[in-house]
Amino acid sequence: MKIKDDDFFNRIENIRTKMIKIAYSYFSSESMAIDMVDEAIYKGYIKRKSLREIDYMETWMIRILINVCNSHYKKYSKINGIDELPEEATVDKYDSLPLKVALQKLPEKYRQVVILKYFLGYGIAEIADVTETPQGTVATRLKKALGLLRIELQD
Repeated sequence: MKIKDDDFFNRIENIRTKMIKIAYSYFSSESMAIDMVDEAIYKGYIKRKSLREIDYMETWMIRILINVCNSHYKKYSKINGIDELPEEATVDKYDSLPLKVALQKLPEKYRQVVILKYFLGYGIAEIADVTETPQGTVATRLKKALGLLRIELQD
């Protein structure tokens, strides 16, 4: 399916805020989040012809963004150490220090589902589509992540 440039960018504008929130959850830096979103949009634009169904563009773009963030997060944490991620003065609903630290300590697969579910409001079926995992696995990861967060926040 061929998507026109105007349609692509109009749809991107509708999901850009969600994308920035997802990227921000990885790096806690507004500038890095915007860079990751821009890179994901560029990659999506280049590969837009491979999108089979325009109705799934949001899920497709978020998957691209997650892949970009994972790639950069791994490189960044190797260079700087995971405890030295940049801090920004931006206030967000999950920017409280104990929760931010606890989320950063979660393994990637758990952090991803928590952010998509509780901070962006996705349902389990939508998270399964975005992460390309079965719904049962998403539910299990959410349960495990909440248990790990509970333990971490009690300390």
